[in-house]
Amino acid sequence: MAPPPRRLFVDQFFVGWVYGPWVVAGLLVILALRLLLAEDFNLHSHAWGLFGNAAICFSIGCVCQLSWAMARVGAVRQLELQLRRELGLR
Repeated sequence: MAPPPRRLFVDQFFVGWVYGPWVVAGLLVILALRLLLAEDFNLHSHAWGLFGNAAICFSIGCVCQLSWAMARVGAVRQLELQLRRELGLR
């Protein structure tokens, strides 16, 4: 059985906001590594700064993923409570 297709929008929410910071962090790490391998030692300090920026982007991605997951769980919980009220269950 084939895996479900990836969608850019889930319940009218752009998923790029969740995974975008991780993509940017990966690109920054690649750029920082290229600067560290450069012959010009003046560029090495910029590379270390890019590693710091990549770490910040990665942590923002983690916060986005966690908050999106919590919002989905909350929406399912609200739907379940509404259904229970309509059916007269506790």
